[in-house]
Amino acid sequence: MKTSDLLKKYGIKLNKKLGQNFLSNSSIARKIVELANIKETDVILEIGPGAGTLTEEILKTGAKVIGVEIDTRLKPILERLNGYKNFTLIFDDFLKFDTAFLPAGFRVISNIPYSITGPILKKILFSSFSDAYIMVQKEVGDRLLAQVGDSNRSFLTVVLQTFCQIEKVLTVSKGNFVPNPKVDSVVIKIVRKREVYEKYDIKGFWSFVSKCFSQKRKTLYNNMKTFVSNVNELRSKYDLNLRPEQVEEKMFLKMFEESVGPK
Repeated sequence: MKTSDLLKKYGIKLNKKLGQNFLSNSSIARKIVELANIKETDVILEIGPGAGTLTEEILKTGAKVIGVEIDTRLKPILERLNGYKNFTLIFDDFLKFDTAFLPAGFRVISNIPYSITGPILKKILFSSFSDAYIMVQKEVGDRLLAQVGDSNRSFLTVVLQTFCQIEKVLTVSKGNFVPNPKVDSVVIKIVRKREVYEKYDIKGFWSFVSKCFSQKRKTLYNNMKTFVSNVNELRSKYDLNLRPEQVEEKMFLKMFEESVGPK
């Protein structure tokens, strides 16, 4: 049954506040599963299963799937997947969900709610995930992939590119969703850089870089002098006249290490 028909059957009207745009094309879901090269031994976290189009294709691989869904109205739609013994459905707000019980190296495959992309990525990055295939709005994907000097580059871009390998693997047009969003989407592949995670504290780095970007139009020096005690020492080694988006990840890591220290 089509996604739109399932929603009509159970009288469910999607909530804009929850960023609900459900993937409705099963061929796109199969493509994502194919790109992710899922194995039967994998543990997959899906954030916001929605109507279950992507969920079902992941389940067919035999991998263990844990779906975390905030909208309890979707229970009758998702119950059609109860026949899969490898499916665990949890109704909870993912931002409050404890990922600690998931095994180290779990994988994330999800069409995440677009309205809270940043907080979701933060929670994933702070967890013990191994890799992720995440669908986001195209403009968000462009921002996360932005290179040094690009005005779209944000502190999230820097943290993500520092601690992970990231690439765009698929473009998905807006016609493949219910309801149709205003823009196209992309699937980004995020792979954890183990050596960086082992050496540096990502939570500390997140805080450091976010403060460096607190006022993007200001230079690094003007941002950093408000919270870095040895900023003048750093100024003698690095060009702090640059704006934050003009700085490479390696320089951010070096400054972080010299001002805060390694893990």
